[in-house]
Amino acid sequence: MNHAQLPVALLLVLGIGGASGACGSPPEDQPAPLEGPTLVSGSSLDRYGLLVIPRDGGVAQFRSIESPSTVRWTGRLSLGGVTAAHSLGSAVVLRRGRQLRLYTTSPVEAETPLPDAPADARWIASPQGGAFVSGERILAITATDAAEVAADGVVLWAAPAAGDRVVALVEGADGPELAVWEAGESRPATTRAVGARGPVTLAGWGRTIVTASEDGRGLTEWSIPELEPAEGAEIGGAPSALAISPSQHRVFAASVDRPRFVVIDRYDWREVGSSRPEAPLETLRPGMTGDRLVAWDGSNAWSARAGEAGLDAVPGEWRADLPLALPGGAVLLSAESGLGLLRPDGDVAAVEGPADAWWLPFRWGRRLPVASAAVVPEDTLEDAEEALDALADSVAPGRIGLLTVGRVGRLSNGTPDPPGDPAAGEEVTPVPDEPAATPLPELPGGFYAVALSSRQLAELGPTRQLLDGSGYATHVLRRVDEASDIWYRLLVGPYETRPDAEEAALELRRERGIDAWVHEEGDQARRRGP
Repeated sequence: MNHAQLPVALLLVLGIGGASGACGSPPEDQPAPLEGPTLVSGSSLDRYGLLVIPRDGGVAQFRSIESPSTVRWTGRLSLGGVTAAHSLGSAVVLRRGRQLRLYTTSPVEAETPLPDAPADARWIASPQGGAFVSGERILAITATDAAEVAADGVVLWAAPAAGDRVVALVEGADGPELAVWEAGESRPATTRAVGARGPVTLAGWGRTIVTASEDGRGLTEWSIPELEPAEGAEIGGAPSALAISPSQHRVFAASVDRPRFVVIDRYDWREVGSSRPEAPLETLRPGMTGDRLVAWDGSNAWSARAGEAGLDAVPGEWRADLPLALPGGAVLLSAESGLGLLRPDGDVAAVEGPADAWWLPFRWGRRLPVASAAVVPEDTLEDAEEALDALADSVAPGRIGLLTVGRVGRLSNGTPDPPGDPAAGEEVTPVPDEPAATPLPELPGGFYAVALSSRQLAELGPTRQLLDGSGYATHVLRRVDEASDIWYRLLVGPYETRPDAEEAALELRRERGIDAWVHEEGDQARRRGP
């Protein structure tokens, strides 16, 4: 197996707090499935949103998941035209023909080359990332890793799994079989003959696989890497589509025989509810916060609350990215008139934005979304803590330092003399060379809103944490006054023009009570602190 290590980015799939993948009887303190704001740390959806990628090239936009017309971030990196874009949660795979790039926004906005996609490859999304498959070839991709393997037969389904493994359903010489490749291995470590050729979904945070049962009328869950059958459920017909909720609590299944849509609790494999759609459902697409999903029957789109089974019609076309279920029961859709937001009451509100762009669910920032321990069973917490520990070891400290709030910010081409502090009347002078072994990074030229100035670096910490958590790009500038005293400035930006920075300073005063002012940084960058 060929592995390509990628720059560190968040890898956690939506919310730790669902089933751990352990099978057997449900825990006595089993909570209700986590949905909406309860799936996120605290009750904030600020780090969940929609990443808008222009098809013909340009800069990306990060938009509010609750109000898609609202632009919260505008990227600085100019992206080329793309033929497809696929969300990995905290990163995006950009495709240009066979050429692939990984687009990330934390700790900095960047594009990183990936191995080329196999010829005529199709993309299969999964909770752990996704995979391109073509014939016997698999290219499995997560936000931090890419692995290429070859199977002993045509690949029907594949996905990256926990522990940097790759799992697949393969049409073997003797029929369909499941296969598991360990990290770095070219041959599968485990194979298991199964009776059905699909559908398949990853579950239990990448530690189990759910397939059609041997008799073809139900579901079976298999452990990874052992591929031992565990729990399962009858759904009264051959499965046509499968999906897992973001919290991993529920399995959504559609069957062909007398078309049926079923919601199953993955703790005890009991049926929570079911309904009879007009036609067999071919695709199930859960929303990123788990409180709603959308479905496609080949002709029409539908939506349903994740804990219920009733289906509501969704107007518009079915695309690779839309419709998309949003928090509160809303659905973002694409129609002939443009983008729209279907509300729970049936009204459709227009959404301002490029209809021909890719609209992808996305999470940004280095803080990991975790559920409250008060509502998570002990066995789930053990698996969640293990996953978080592994992520904490791999996630480098960082923030979105090259994105700007509001308009696109470009670096200043002039070299004006930096003005002094209007509050203290002091001039900014270059900071003397430091004797430290590690040189400090440079501060790009441009206009900044100064949120705080202090002699003590530690005093900037709480305000910086608050602003980082609210989506601002922050920096710390060290400066020396005429008395040779060192001061630290907490900066927000950079912005292309002074009016843009003044607008940001006004926003800080109005919404945060911060008496901010504007600082201009010339092309001769100053050395700054961490």
